[in-house]
Amino acid sequence: MSSESPAATAGPSGPRPGWYPDPWRVAPHRWWDGLRWTPILRGPYGEAWPLAPPYPAPAPPPPFRPRGPGIKGGGVAAVGAAVGFALSTVVAIVFALASSGHLSLGDPWLLLASQLGLWIGFLGAVVVASRRNGTSSLATDYGLAWPRLSDLSLGVAGGLVGRLIPTLLALLIALAGGLSSAASRQAPTILGTQPRGDFGWAVVVLLAVVGAPLVEELLFRGLIQGAFSRRTGAVPAIFITALIFSFAHIFNEGPAAPLLIFPSGMILGYLRYRTGRLAAGMIAHATFNASLFLVLLIPVLR
Repeated sequence: MSSESPAATAGPSGPRPGWYPDPWRVAPHRWWDGLRWTPILRGPYGEAWPLAPPYPAPAPPPPFRPRGPGIKGGGVAAVGAAVGFALSTVVAIVFALASSGHLSLGDPWLLLASQLGLWIGFLGAVVVASRRNGTSSLATDYGLAWPRLSDLSLGVAGGLVGRLIPTLLALLIALAGGLSSAASRQAPTILGTQPRGDFGWAVVVLLAVVGAPLVEELLFRGLIQGAFSRRTGAVPAIFITALIFSFAHIFNEGPAAPLLIFPSGMILGYLRYRTGRLAAGMIAHATFNASLFLVLLIPVLR
């Protein structure tokens, strides 16, 4: 079926017969017999005159051919992320009301509850997309599996390289801005907070080294990268997912998050692509976050 007007296809002997958009918009398409418009219409309500015209039906659209592995789920991921951020915000409001408006960002219970609210949205999107558009198996749809020995070596190496790049960038930014003395007097922060006491640090370590690698890799490298890979292919999917991943951390890592986290996002995406599974990326993510505790020993990067 042609979507052009007869004038666009006119030749020396006139426009070719065929289906074209109906100029009167009575139906989506009207038959042009080569000389004039006919009363033959096609659209969602079928043919008009005659009921069984001896004319060829419009060709169906070509079938969608995935460019890479993955399931549909970009919209589901966006909704899940929005739900997660909304739940996290509600938790913060509840804590603020309970403390008469004096919200302490270092409260470990606040950090734990807000992260759980965020992850409920993330994991909900992963599960819903798998049930609606996949096989309902996280292993089949996202490559979730127990790690192999090769995953361990790849993951640790990827996590250390991913940490080295933003550490050097942060060091250059701090030195260029003359922030060394000011930064050295600040308390160390992680996940955008300043943990208090042994329990506070235990919560931060649990969330950063265990929870975040599992949940975020399922959402970003499992669902989102898979959905983009299906549409755009592997390389654009890795780049786009790394951008989304890095900008998503602005809320708790600050405005420098895209610059500092994007390199690690590219590494995590590459590990997902190379291995076809999430285990190596989860180990790299855990190594990346765990190494931050060592980086905090450098006063200028606190």
